[in-house]
Amino acid sequence: MENLFKNLTESAKDMAEKAAEKLGEIKDAATEKVNEMSEKAEAMAAEAKEEAAEKLAEAQAAKEKIQAHEGGAMGYLTDKAKELAGELKEEAQEAAEEGRDFWEKAKNYVSGDKKD
Repeated sequence: MENLFKNLTESAKDMAEKAAEKLGEIKDAATEKVNEMSEKAEAMAAEAKEEAAEKLAEAQAAKEKIQAHEGGAMGYLTDKAKELAGELKEEAQEAAEEGRDFWEKAKNYVSGDKKD
């Protein structure tokens, strides 16, 4: 009986040592993963901070540009709207010219004057 108790005690000690060793391995792996994730999080935070600073600088520049406009915010917006309307008008004219060219070429093709 004493022998059996001794064997069980030694077996329990071996199992406890193996468990402690495995726990140490798991702890090391977890620490490594936490460190990796921490580094990634820090890099992402730095990138987000940099992007936010750029956006803030752009917004500040736009604000200053609007404030410096002689007509104030409404004058700035009016001028921008006129600029966009002018661009749209030009694009519409170009599209109309392209459409006329297309139809002229189609008409010539159908009539037998196949130059293009």
